Amino acid sequence: MTSKNTVLKVTYRIRAHQLAAFEQLFVDRILSLTQRHDVKLLGFWRTLVGNMGEYLELWEFRSVADFEQSWKRLLKDPELAKIFERTGPMVEDETFALLEAVDLRPGAGPDPNLLKV
Repeated sequence: MTSKNTVLKVTYRIRAHQLAAFEQLFVDRILSLTQRHDVKLLGFWRTLVGNMGEYLELWEFRSVADFEQSWKRLLKDPELAKIFERTGPMVEDETFALLEAVDLRPGAGPDPNLLKV
């Protein structure tokens, strides 16, 4: 794994009876909006066994700085505010985490910038 890209992990639950409407809204409005802001969707999953209505999104950015710029532009888009008006009542327990790749190649060794314990 040599990529140093930054990944945003978003998890949440969609209220019962809203799953189909949410997924359709994602396809119809969210994907085109994120593409316009050069935000790349790596994957979109729904829980198959476990918590009903639980979703996971992974979004890729070239760096933390790229995330900060792209995400800020996306959040300022008036169309996103309109989408949030629709999705807000559907979404529960939303969490965000910014992830970095770990180089596990033989001989790569630990990242010298990691905090010492």
